[in-house]
Amino acid sequence: MRSTRILNLMLVLTMFGLLILPPAYGDGKWTILRNDDFIRDDGVWGHLQDVEFVNGLNGWAVGSDGLILQTTDGGKTWTQTIIEMERQVYFWNVYFRDESVGFITGTRGTILKTTDGGQTWEFKEAINESRLDREGNPAVLRRRLIDAWMVDEQTGYMVGENDTFIKTTDGGESWTGTGKRVAVGNTRNNFERIHFASPTAGWIVGSFGTILRTTDGGETWENQDAGVDNNLKGVDFVDENTGWIAGQEGVILHTQDGGVTWTKQETNSYDSLYDIAFVNPQTGWAVGDFGTILHTTDGGQTWTRENAGNLPSLYAIDAIDTAHRWGVGEGGIVIGLGQ
Repeated sequence: MRSTRILNLMLVLTMFGLLILPPAYGDGKWTILRNDDFIRDDGVWGHLQDVEFVNGLNGWAVGSDGLILQTTDGGKTWTQTIIEMERQVYFWNVYFRDESVGFITGTRGTILKTTDGGQTWEFKEAINESRLDREGNPAVLRRRLIDAWMVDEQTGYMVGENDTFIKTTDGGESWTGTGKRVAVGNTRNNFERIHFASPTAGWIVGSFGTILRTTDGGETWENQDAGVDNNLKGVDFVDENTGWIAGQEGVILHTQDGGVTWTKQETNSYDSLYDIAFVNPQTGWAVGDFGTILHTTDGGQTWTRENAGNLPSLYAIDAIDTAHRWGVGEGGIVIGLGQ
């Protein structure tokens, strides 16, 4: 009877996320580097939506209510950066072109740029060429910006909700493009991720199986059909031909010919995946709902679920190599490779 009561208590605690598990799990040796809000209780609250490391020590994570965190010790400790804003925004993406130049994007068309490795940030605006203001001039874009990529020092792109697509040709000082206005109740198509494998070859993925490819550095884009209608959330390529896409209901797609053809890889998971990262043609990870971490060492021919314990949903992953990888998610949790 006593053992039954203990088991029942553990089940209840697990359901409510109150069972504290050991910090390292499974063969992947993932370690909780920063606990969720409930356990940590340090006054810094919010979900983390994205993570970016420029090397094994220096990284950033961003999320809800204007949350920006920075680490200089590989994720062991994090400090918060406070940005004064008239209205609080949800940050969706952090992207660094190199160790100095980076961008943070979020709701209401928010763009922050740094040129000193995140010590200071400046607001930038994007012009929505598909709308006019009251004076008849192109309006400021107010769509949610979800992802960014710089092709070179001057040219870059950002994508977001309602088919938002904007471009810079001056290193991110100014941005122009289009973002649709969709009425409540109508179908919304979001561009979720943009990724370039080279200065010319790039992909955009999004809602309802959207896959777009460019072979001219983003000047023109063509549709690619993978035969799925899942919402696609993450994309990563190790070269111009070899890449993967992850998305809704555990879908992972793979191409070996630059996206001319896509094959669905078996994941044995129905949990939605929000991001995917490969460090070489064989080794990669995908993360998603309910703390899901999938791992492959054979290019995705087989995916195994890593036993990460009772983690909340994970929204992003970044991996430099097999020894340096991080994931972030719900409640501000950060996990990394155990050292």
